[in-house]
Amino acid sequence: MVFSSLSFIFLFLPFFIAFDYFAKLTNSIRLRNAGLLFVSLIFYFWGSSISVFLLIALGFINYWAGCFLGQGKRQNLWLAIFIAFNLVVLFYFKYAYWLIHLIFPPLMNNNPSLPPGLSFFTFHAISYLVDIYRKQISPARTPLNFLTYFCMFPHLISGPIIRYAQVKDELLERKLDQQLFTFGLYRFLVGFNKKLLIANLVSSLADSAFSLSASAHLQFFDAWIGIAAYAVQIYFDFSGYSDMAIGLAAMAGFRFEENFIRPYSSVSVKNFWKRWHISLSLWLRDYLYIPLGGNKASSCRTYRNLIIVFFLCGLWHGASFTFIFWGLWHGLFLILERLGGGRVLEKAPKILSRVYTLLVVLIGWVFFRAETIGDAFVYLRNMFTLSLSPTILTYHFSSCVALFFGIVICLLPDRFLPAPTCRQEDNFSGQVFCIQVILTFLSISLLLSGARNPFIYFNF
Repeated sequence: MVFSSLSFIFLFLPFFIAFDYFAKLTNSIRLRNAGLLFVSLIFYFWGSSISVFLLIALGFINYWAGCFLGQGKRQNLWLAIFIAFNLVVLFYFKYAYWLIHLIFPPLMNNNPSLPPGLSFFTFHAISYLVDIYRKQISPARTPLNFLTYFCMFPHLISGPIIRYAQVKDELLERKLDQQLFTFGLYRFLVGFNKKLLIANLVSSLADSAFSLSASAHLQFFDAWIGIAAYAVQIYFDFSGYSDMAIGLAAMAGFRFEENFIRPYSSVSVKNFWKRWHISLSLWLRDYLYIPLGGNKASSCRTYRNLIIVFFLCGLWHGASFTFIFWGLWHGLFLILERLGGGRVLEKAPKILSRVYTLLVVLIGWVFFRAETIGDAFVYLRNMFTLSLSPTILTYHFSSCVALFFGIVICLLPDRFLPAPTCRQEDNFSGQVFCIQVILTFLSISLLLSGARNPFIYFNF
């Protein structure tokens, strides 16, 4: 079940709000955590009935592992064992079939069904264990506290990646906060409308362009419209989901950090990764790049570390060479910027820096979206080959309007459209809230009409 579905809006969301409200009235944080855990397990069971048992098992195992690490017994060895355990589970469901099929095709005919959100709650578990090992946090006091964090449905399926340290205080004490709840509802509506009114509507342009590219000579203009549509789709799709997650968490009394800060306004690839999927970027930095040595050693080792990090970043998104190539593509430009490109960008006019970054990102999205590396190069050939042949894409009015507004919102300078913040519950206007409510009726009408409702990050 996704947040933008009719079943979530009309069944699950009212149930969650009512259940949490009555739990608040008891003034018992234990009961409120138990209620949130119960609701979260229903949410996960609704979407994947069998996988909920894997989720619960991993939750208890990692809670026990955290308690064991907190006792300080042979921590290096046990931390490696516990991390390896989580990675083996992830590898089995997400990569085993792909790898074995590449090497020995006849040996494995069926791909295990990937539990929704497995990549995300694997990273939650690893960050929790490593933070205990580093003595940055103490183990959760009770299994209930840890399972509430681990299984919390706003971040369960597709992030953002939340660390235990970010929510440990709210797990111990959350009071009635009408302002925070109202802000949470507002942020949920913002994300809901971004998903339905822009991401979903432009998805047909992107899907058509990539499907036609492999079987026909896609015209130059069509190819650029297709990749622009995909760039808008993936941003509004994933940032909209993050907005909804931040909103749902705020309704439950938690403050999640922002996951996107207008990434298409970036002036370098380095700047892009400070604005795009921030929770993943910070996770990779703190739990992979820095332990590998970061940039404290020689330049060669720094470049090696960047390549390793972005190779794994691509692989984390899926078992495919296209994702690996996408990760390495970004790693390559981060290295080039370290070699002197960054200084050139700082001196260049901002408009040129933004054009450079957008071009790198758009080419990267071609590999991210394409089915194979070969398909990606065919699409790139269409993008960079001038052609006077007639367009073959179908341009529906609603898709074109959504694409226009999506591009405008993405490319407006930051001063005209400041990024939202999860700490702004005191200063968002009632007028903006009313606009979002009005737009929500339009979004729901699209759902009721049976409009397409894909979600790109659901299987990551």
